[in-house]
Amino acid sequence: MTISDARLKELATEMAAAMGIAPKKSGSPMLVRRGKVVPFQRKGMDPATRDIVYSRIRDLARMYCLSWLIRQETAHVNGTIECLTDEDLLDLKERVERARECCVEGISFDDAGLVRAQRLSL
Repeated sequence: MTISDARLKELATEMAAAMGIAPKKSGSPMLVRRGKVVPFQRKGMDPATRDIVYSRIRDLARMYCLSWLIRQETAHVNGTIECLTDEDLLDLKERVERARECCVEGISFDDAGLVRAQRLSL
């Protein structure tokens, strides 16, 4: 047995009235935190967007032999691009795009400022 959306809304309204809570009409999703209703605000990239950025980075790395750049830029997260913050991920994408342009235009990676000195701590 399934309940229709209209019936669910009716039951929710009855429960809210019984609890003394006035239902709020809102176009945006709401969350309940510590007994208070607060507007839901998405922060950062959604998973689908992150997947698109991962794919673009990996595709360019394969096509233009740029895996060294990804390793350099993800050393602080043990080489795992999925552990990058949104800001770091977008920065990596921009650096890979710039490296692709260097390959196409014949500019060295050093001249473009893409190669950094690696510090090893033993």
